Amino acid sequence: MDKPYQAMPGIEVLPAHFSVPGAGFLPVNSFVIKAKEAVLVDTGMGIDSEAFMRALTSVIDPRDLKWVWLTHDDADHTGNLQKVLEAAPNARLAAYSLAVLRMSTAWPVPMDRVYWLNPGDSISVGDRKLTAVRPPLFDNPTTIGVYDDKSEAFFSADCFGAIIPTPAQDADDVAEKDLAQGMAGWASLDNPWVHMVQSNGFSETLDRIRQIAPKMIFSAHLPPATGKTGQFLELLRTVPPATPSIAPNQAALEQILAQMRGGI
Repeated sequence: MDKPYQAMPGIEVLPAHFSVPGAGFLPVNSFVIKAKEAVLVDTGMGIDSEAFMRALTSVIDPRDLKWVWLTHDDADHTGNLQKVLEAAPNARLAAYSLAVLRMSTAWPVPMDRVYWLNPGDSISVGDRKLTAVRPPLFDNPTTIGVYDDKSEAFFSADCFGAIIPTPAQDADDVAEKDLAQGMAGWASLDNPWVHMVQSNGFSETLDRIRQIAPKMIFSAHLPPATGKTGQFLELLRTVPPATPSIAPNQAALEQILAQMRGGI
C-alpha cells in the first residue's frame, strides 16, 4: 500500500502497486467517495490486508460507510471485502449478481446486505447518483464501473489500466509515451478478446463513454486522470486491429529470475 491521498474534493484514493518483473508496476487502486452515504469502491489486494485497513481507517471510519461497490470479483478487488464488511456493519454490498453468486462458493456472502446491480442501474447515495456502467474493456463478465453524476467521474474498473515505469499519483506524472504503450499493452493482454471484435462495434462501445464525457477517470490500474477521456478512448480505438501482445513465457521467467539472483 501507498499513502492515501485526495484526488479531488470528496474522493480519496487508497493506492497500492504490484511489481511486474521486467515490466514495471501495475497500480491497484480502491476509492472512497465521501458522499452523504459514503461509498468504498473495491477492497484492494489480500496481501495488503493490514495496510489496507489502516489506509481505509485513515480516511474514514468504516462504521460510516453505507456502501461497498464491487466493480468485479477478481482477487485484487475483493482482497479485503470480508474484513471491510465486518468493520462496516452499516454498509451494503453493491455488485453484479453473478459476482455475488461466484463469491458465495468460497465464503458465506451475507445476502441480506447485498444490492444487485446491472449495467444501467443506479443507486442514490444522498447527494449524488451512482450509475453502473460497463466499461469498453473488461476481463471479467461481472464488471460494473461507476459513474458519479456529482463529481462527473468514471470509476472504470480495469479499463484504462497500464503497467507504468514507477508508481505515480497522477496520470500526468507518467510520460506520454510510457502511458500510451502501457495502456495499449494492458488492454491487449488483459482483454485478448478485443482483437476478435469488429472495429465498428467496438467504436460504438467507446462512444457510449464519450457521450457520458466524464471529467475524471479513476481506473483501478492507473493513476487518476483528469481531462484525458477523449485521448484514452482514441488510444483504445487502435487496439483491436493491432498485433496482439504476447505474455512472457518460461524463457522470459528464467531470464528475470537470473537477473534477480544477480542483483542479490
